[in-house]
Amino acid sequence: MFFGVAEPLSIESIESKTSNAPTVPQKRVIWLQNSADHYFVQMLDALNAQGDVEYFGVFLCPPPSGNVLHQLPKMSPHVFLGTSSGTGSAPAHKRLGAAARQYIQNLDFSAAIVGGYDSRFKRWVLRHCKSRGIPTAMFADSNIRAERGRSLNKKLKRFAKRIFLQRIIRQVDRVIPCNRCGVAYWRYYGCPSAKITRSTYFCAVDIPAALAVKRDELFARYQLDPNCKLIFTAARLVPAKALHMMVEAFAQSGLAEKGWVWAVAGTGPLRQELEKLAAERSQHAGSIRFLGAVAPVDIPPLMARSELFVLPSVYEPHGIVVAEAMAVGTPVIASTDCGAARDLVRSGRTGWLFRSGDAAALLGALRRATGAAVTAGRMRLRCSAAFARWYGRYEPLGVISKFVNTVAGRRSAANSDTR
Repeated sequence: MFFGVAEPLSIESIESKTSNAPTVPQKRVIWLQNSADHYFVQMLDALNAQGDVEYFGVFLCPPPSGNVLHQLPKMSPHVFLGTSSGTGSAPAHKRLGAAARQYIQNLDFSAAIVGGYDSRFKRWVLRHCKSRGIPTAMFADSNIRAERGRSLNKKLKRFAKRIFLQRIIRQVDRVIPCNRCGVAYWRYYGCPSAKITRSTYFCAVDIPAALAVKRDELFARYQLDPNCKLIFTAARLVPAKALHMMVEAFAQSGLAEKGWVWAVAGTGPLRQELEKLAAERSQHAGSIRFLGAVAPVDIPPLMARSELFVLPSVYEPHGIVVAEAMAVGTPVIASTDCGAARDLVRSGRTGWLFRSGDAAALLGALRRATGAAVTAGRMRLRCSAAFARWYGRYEPLGVISKFVNTVAGRRSAANSDTR
């Protein structure tokens, strides 16, 4: 068994590696994913820890290097099909060709789970599995909120997508959306209810450990005033997260004068622009902090030691950080376009929702939240209880195992009968 392919792939190298693979287990499930982000890697390892099925990670990217949010699986077989070579600016998962297809054709597996339909290679895998009678599921973070709009362009786009997705729907045995907005998306585009099984992203937050971290030590690590009242955000610094709107809202709120600080964990192309905007708008130096890359292990403690978590995105198919914040008992302010928030946030009880893209609504939510004793024990207890109920119902390990042991199990049984 091999753990990663770092060199550029060729037909020859794939064939030699495939021939050295061990005896195929009774059930091997391949899972195609664009990148080795820590959420997925932790889920893959947790699935393999169950022991009855081998889950084989097929990453459509080069091996990770230097990104704290990406990591290698600790106990899961996996391969990296992407390479850093190639022309153009297209991401690795959209540049896969004949060598990657040959690898999949040579690999023996009982079922496939495909993370989305955003590349030709993934769509080829769906066709390949359909032609071989291999059960497939699509783990999708689609969100119906992104489909709204009455312009002619929007209507034409929805019409074309309906035709395109009907082909995808026919090729899969199961669609696994990660929140209610995802369920609505697939129903809107004609997926039969019998094919939809709702789940969510794997959440490996160690809640007791996060709550045990001492505030003074944690804040000192990131040069935060331990006496401040903290509003926290963890997000990529990209336009879809609408962080510029939060800069404006925080500056207008006057919260800095009352000892509040807004800290953002994350990197991205807008960092310099956002820091400049914060310096121009904020009258209190240090009241808006961009922390840069923060190790995943420190994110839950920072959430737990914050009074509020804010995610103002104008496009957010899911938003796993919302679930993580509520897992440690922190109320959330989020936009109505955030899929996880639509599942979890109840205004005034576990946080506050505001209309996506509406700066005035965000400012209003901030003022209501900071004036509502958000540190009160009752609200924090409601947050953690709401997360526990929701995650207990939709956690992915059980959903994936059920798919594999029912739909995918039929192929294994058929193979056993023919041996």
